[in-house]
Amino acid sequence: MKNYPFYLTWTAQNNALKIDIKGSKGPCYITNDGRKLYDLSSTSYQAAFGHSYKPIKDAIKKQLNTLPISSPKGIFDLKEDATKKLLSLINLPGKIFYTTSGAESVENALKIARQITGKNIVLARENSYHGATLGALSITGDWRNKDHQTVSKWTKRIPDPIDDPKAIALEKLILKVGAEKIAAICLETFVGGNGVFSAPKSWWNALNKLKKKYNFLIILDEVVSGFGRTGKAFGFQHFSIRPDIICMAKIITGGYIPFGALWTTKKISKVYDTKVLSCGLTNYAHPLGLAAMSAVIDDITSDQFKINFSNLELKLIEAKDKLSQLSTVSDVRQVGLLMAVDLKTKPAFEKFIEQEILVAIVGQRLIIAPPYTMTPAKLKSLLNRVYNILKEKDEN
Repeated sequence: MKNYPFYLTWTAQNNALKIDIKGSKGPCYITNDGRKLYDLSSTSYQAAFGHSYKPIKDAIKKQLNTLPISSPKGIFDLKEDATKKLLSLINLPGKIFYTTSGAESVENALKIARQITGKNIVLARENSYHGATLGALSITGDWRNKDHQTVSKWTKRIPDPIDDPKAIALEKLILKVGAEKIAAICLETFVGGNGVFSAPKSWWNALNKLKKKYNFLIILDEVVSGFGRTGKAFGFQHFSIRPDIICMAKIITGGYIPFGALWTTKKISKVYDTKVLSCGLTNYAHPLGLAAMSAVIDDITSDQFKINFSNLELKLIEAKDKLSQLSTVSDVRQVGLLMAVDLKTKPAFEKFIEQEILVAIVGQRLIIAPPYTMTPAKLKSLLNRVYNILKEKDEN
């Protein structure tokens, strides 16, 4: 393998998977030999508008010609207007803190939760991923946590909500750890690359009661499931849960600019009216990120978006029914435009590349998260290719 002057992420460098690309168009990467690679994973679930979406590009270009950079303390119309749009999308009273990634959003959520409560322990799910920075990695439960010296003494793993539908075991854990030590619980509303799992509605209902009874904060990680991916603006809107902090990134700008945010309740924001908010970033509320976010929110709140989303979702539901019938498939889970296909053996990445498809492969699982801008006919065609690849394996 060629020795590149840069690292490839989450892999040993000598056997890293790589994709040689020279450009992009619509929902595709263009390879060095001129082939199209249809991005059925939206490039780590963020490129929900494909790779050359004019409204987002135009918003960024326009901002480049007016105010391309700002002091974190800068006050300007875009900052206020875009933030009001975001608050309207969340549809809960509160305040926004801006970041440049999902990991930074989670990191600052943990800092705020511990500062506000004066407690240390954060409860988290084993089957989870919350980011690669040290604090976010500490509450991450998957394999990416294992090789690092994290602040694990401040993390306690909860019983999986699927096995604890009424949160009875969770309450026992809270009593064992000591509610007086627990600052927050941090959860993905829909687990992304780790399998498109959520929790039963009964569990979310019970969590609301436990929060009130034991006085801890609820941090929701909406980095994958935010901005329309699940069929609602945010994943938590499928449930009755009342969060204290919401972490966002990825689709917030369609991936066109590294950007993120976290929302806090009014109750939390009032604390910082007089208490110093000791959180900040050099690129806080970056104007290019705000411009891209504003364009994204305009798009996902339009009637045309909702119509196309519904049509795309129907194609995914149809594919789910077909894929479930294959003997090589053990389970399929889908919500909105996010689907996990559990397989009995690990699929070959190269088979999909041969069929001009880029999918996320996590162990023995495919994660499919198509761009919102794809046509239903094209999505159906690509999902048929996925089916045929797995069917061929089934027949062999």
